[in-house]
Amino acid sequence: MPRIEIRGNVDLRKALRSFAPDLEKQLRKDLAAAMKPVVAKARGFAPANSEVMSQWQPRSFSEGKFPFYNQSTIKAGIVYSTSPSKVNRYGFSSMATITNKSAAGAIYETAGRNGPQPWVGPNAGGASKNVSRSRNRNAGEQFIANLPPLTSSLKGRGRLIFRAWATDQGRAEGAAMTAIDKTTRTFNAVISKGPLSKAA
Repeated sequence: MPRIEIRGNVDLRKALRSFAPDLEKQLRKDLAAAMKPVVAKARGFAPANSEVMSQWQPRSFSEGKFPFYNQSTIKAGIVYSTSPSKVNRYGFSSMATITNKSAAGAIYETAGRNGPQPWVGPNAGGASKNVSRSRNRNAGEQFIANLPPLTSSLKGRGRLIFRAWATDQGRAEGAAMTAIDKTTRTFNAVISKGPLSKAA
């Protein structure tokens, strides 16, 4: 699923939880304040159901597992988190994230970044999810052509969270990094005064 990460020192968050929970609580508030405007802007970029191509609207008959567009579902799936993530295989952890969680939202966000999926047709075998099984050989190209253009940001290209990140022009990341830096300096000042006792 598409996501934007604010990376930072995971050891800081662990230390705050153990020895300075009030600072951890304030950091969460500051990070949330930085992320909320981007989330609100991204939700605002999700068009109304009536503005989306008719081929992506719900129908009375089944057309496989491809998710239909629904503005309410997509808006609800654009969320932020101030919980630190697990360290990934590259040694990084996120201090805060904005995620586009719904399947339809992820499709609207990123469709076309790598061009249309290879067409194999509805009768092709195999379990690959990275191919088009539509009866229409040109369905992928037509689908992408009917979507708005992708917007590039420093975090990636997309139509919702990445577009919001681009139009934010670094304010959210700047506010988040300022909050992290402020918390780090405050915590270091507390440490310099003497040994800390672990929070209950």
